[in-house]
Amino acid sequence: MSIGERILTLRKTKAISQGDLAKQLGVSRQAVSKWENDQSSPDTLNLIKLADLLETDVSYLATGRSEIKPPPPIVINLLSKVEHVPPPPVRSSPAVRRTPPPIRWNPRFLLLLGGGCFLEGYSLGHCYSKKEQEILEISCSFDI
Repeated sequence: MSIGERILTLRKTKAISQGDLAKQLGVSRQAVSKWENDQSSPDTLNLIKLADLLETDVSYLATGRSEIKPPPPIVINLLSKVEHVPPPPVRSSPAVRRTPPPIRWNPRFLLLLGGGCFLEGYSLGHCYSKKEQEILEISCSFDI
């Protein structure tokens, strides 16, 4: 696409006639026609004015390539300032204490534990006094 084609396309998208564009630039209508037909090119000052009037940049008019500027980042404020944190709601009913569910003992665990208590009492029984043996027996007995 030539410079003339770019001027023509931009002028038509802005709905400006050759005569109106020529008046705003301070040149003749025939000069604008020659630019669009690639019979001549606008000088530097007219190229700058043309870019402003057609709302484009000079590099696009001259070369067909514009500087690709990334759009500005979109920032969304997701946090809002909290002035006052409300207190938690007050319960009208008193707190109810729940009792934990009863412990269900695994029979294999009880056998293992009972065997351990038996072996401890059997192997070390001669070292304990009678009173200590009674305490040991009580601590190793379980109600199933």
